[in-house]
Amino acid sequence: MAGQLGHRERVLRAIDHQEVDRVPCFFAAEDDVSARLMQDLHLSDPMEITRHFDADTIQATVYQDLPDLSHVERVEDLDGLEWPSRRTVDLERAARQLEEARATGLAVLGGVWATMFTLPRRKMGEAKFLMAMVDAPELIAGLVERVTDGFLDINEALFSRCAKYVDVCFFGSDFGTQDSLFISRDSIRKFFLPQITRLAQHAKGYGLKVMYHTCGAVSSIIPDLIECGIDVIDPVQTAAHDMEPALLAARYKGKMAFHGGISTQTVLPHGTARQVREAVRETIAALGPTGYIAGPDQWMMADIPTENVVAMYEAIRRYGG
Repeated sequence: MAGQLGHRERVLRAIDHQEVDRVPCFFAAEDDVSARLMQDLHLSDPMEITRHFDADTIQATVYQDLPDLSHVERVEDLDGLEWPSRRTVDLERAARQLEEARATGLAVLGGVWATMFTLPRRKMGEAKFLMAMVDAPELIAGLVERVTDGFLDINEALFSRCAKYVDVCFFGSDFGTQDSLFISRDSIRKFFLPQITRLAQHAKGYGLKVMYHTCGAVSSIIPDLIECGIDVIDPVQTAAHDMEPALLAARYKGKMAFHGGISTQTVLPHGTARQVREAVRETIAALGPTGYIAGPDQWMMADIPTENVVAMYEAIRRYGG
């Protein structure tokens, strides 16, 4: 490809499986890691970290809580609760954040964090929610629909005003454990995929790409997510069962773009800098150079040494271009 792409174009071309000048990347770390990196690398703020590592994306997500659901027993109990909506969001502040994110020149990941499995489960209570999927399926179906209605209302308010500042609608819930799906694929299809489709298609109506976050061993539902309209799967947790980059590439390369893939469980905290560089090389070779946005497979935590963070981004530049 002739010339150097801008950050935004690089990310969008990668998602579209088009030729890029180099594999795009992102930065994601807990606050204490960012503070350490600023000290070790003599940087002044988190944006300087992003610039230092030549990362390509910035996240400007709206987060919303749900009402307490511990008392809910029937569909009728959902009435009268205050669900997320445009009324519960400071739209002026959200619009400013998106406009400021666009001004960085980076690809903007935005929209409401539409979690319809993880957070509702927590607010109702783990055991109660999971049992209700079997004993009271109409309750869970109604709950997930109500939650999605609220998230869609927020996204409509945001995108109708600010879609020009957003590149990727980013949301998700964790359907995977280390070894398998958290619940059956049939249950995911029954209760959640129709609502994921609603959110994805709404964002696509505004010309946005869609990235879905789900940790763990989720390779078996990637075809379902593709059918929903998801363009990118995050985080490619490679230490989970059946999530090895070569396997994912053999099954889904060209159909789904991948985000993440450098293990925060194995090589980043426990490997040498040389092993980190080799892991990056192998991952880019399997998932890239198009259809891949490189980076850690979870937000980096305190057990990852600065040397390995630096080695990862050096290797992305070395092997991704």
